[in-house]
Amino acid sequence: MLRYLTFALLYACAFPALAADDTALSETTYIRNTLIQQGLERGLDKSPELEKLVTEFRNDQLARLALDAAREEGMPDFTARAEELYQARQEKQYQLPLRLRVRVLEMAVKEGDATAIRDKLNGIRAEVAAGKTDFKAAVMAHSDAVDLKLTEGDSQWFQQGQRPDVFFQAAEKLSANKPLSEVFIHNHKAYLLAFLDRKAPETRTFAEVKSEIMTELQQEYRTDREKMLLESLSTAFKSQQAAR
Repeated sequence: MLRYLTFALLYACAFPALAADDTALSETTYIRNTLIQQGLERGLDKSPELEKLVTEFRNDQLARLALDAAREEGMPDFTARAEELYQARQEKQYQLPLRLRVRVLEMAVKEGDATAIRDKLNGIRAEVAAGKTDFKAAVMAHSDAVDLKLTEGDSQWFQQGQRPDVFFQAAEKLSANKPLSEVFIHNHKAYLLAFLDRKAPETRTFAEVKSEIMTELQQEYRTDREKMLLESLSTAFKSQQAAR
């Protein structure tokens, strides 16, 4: 009981309870406070075992803090190195390709239905182009997409390779001045696309990615420092043991 209570108290102090809701948090607090009161009534706060556990816990935390401080010690300014990495990675990692976003009206094409489905979509296209029908409303009324209710036909941003080539090529031709694609069929599905937005190819600047690269370099430094320190302490321990 004492050991359970002690560890519960130490854990609660070190790691505040993460409750799913206020009721669970209140219950956790009630149980903890009740156990604390029972422990005090039994004089367990003066127990040598509690003192030992508290000391061990304090020493563990002190060792952790010392290791954290050693990992940070001598941390250099990695700005120059970050700039070098940016230049080396710029072409492959920081160049963003053409990105497209369209609204999709998708209909399943069963055997023998291709002509009828194509005609239906062309009819919808004509109504939208004439301003008689809103494309989003047409999507919600006619699309067979499995995620229709979630996305309302919004493709979200995509780039070449993330959609079939025929899909990307149709979307690539769209703009505010040419908002509707031609009807096309791919893998037993017919599509009609409407333009939403596009982002031209661009290169992320060093200022935009500096913090990412700096964080990466700093973490590498901490990892190397920790490895070096632990290896040196291990070597010192082995030398000490051998000298006995």
